[in-house]
Amino acid sequence: MTKLKQIFGSVFIIIALAIFTLSYITYLNSYHKAVSSVSDFGFLFSGIFWFFVGIITGAVFFALGLIWVWPRGAKWLVDRGKGFYK
Repeated sequence: MTKLKQIFGSVFIIIALAIFTLSYITYLNSYHKAVSSVSDFGFLFSGIFWFFVGIITGAVFFALGLIWVWPRGAKWLVDRGKGFYK
């Protein structure tokens, strides 16, 4: 069962990295469209929106993948900041 979770976790991390990349490419394309057409900033706002949607979605996939691939490391990352905020 743990091997299957690790495989799914690895797939989720790869999906997250692809989402991060695609959201950044979408933002760059919309930026270039907004710059080339001086009066229309709808492209830019659309690109910013999809960039943030991609970042949030990618972060969820990356967190799930990290929890499934390396549960101890994910717990260590969570516990790492507890001493700072006391």
